Amino acid sequence: MIATKNKKEFLTQQVNELLKNLKPDTEPAFGLMTPQHMVEHLTLGIKISVKRHGEPEDPPTEKQLGFQRFIKNGAILKHKPSDKTKADLPELIYDNIEEAIEEIAVGVERFYNHYEANPGFKCCNKFFGELGFTDLELFHYQHFRFHFWQFGLLEKYP
Repeated sequence: MIATKNKKEFLTQQVNELLKNLKPDTEPAFGLMTPQHMVEHLTLGIKISVKRHGEPEDPPTEKQLGFQRFIKNGAILKHKPSDKTKADLPELIYDNIEEAIEEIAVGVERFYNHYEANPGFKCCNKFFGELGFTDLELFHYQHFRFHFWQFGLLEKYP
């Protein structure tokens, strides 16, 4: 299993290796997502972090401040049961899990290329406000690890 704490190595190399063990019928330890939903969820998250979706709130909202505190505290995710059902899952974007897994690699590569070319860039969206590379890399590292643990691709988290 994975022993590295190097975020870039994990996201650019080990993610692809671990995803080779994900099967379309893998059952999660918790939650409603299917394996393909999880992969598409992670892909969307990393792809939106290279764009600005509006300008930051001034002052930031309580949710944005909460998310930023979450990042500063190490971005350790926890499963929170909800009232949602499988019917609430979004429609799948890709035809199959293999296609979705290819897109996750595209998203990770785009993320690193974008911030190498634009080191001062700050992503902005209504959910987390404005964040730069270091905070986003930590979030993605923890987010991927959390969902990989959820689907048995990692033995432990955090």
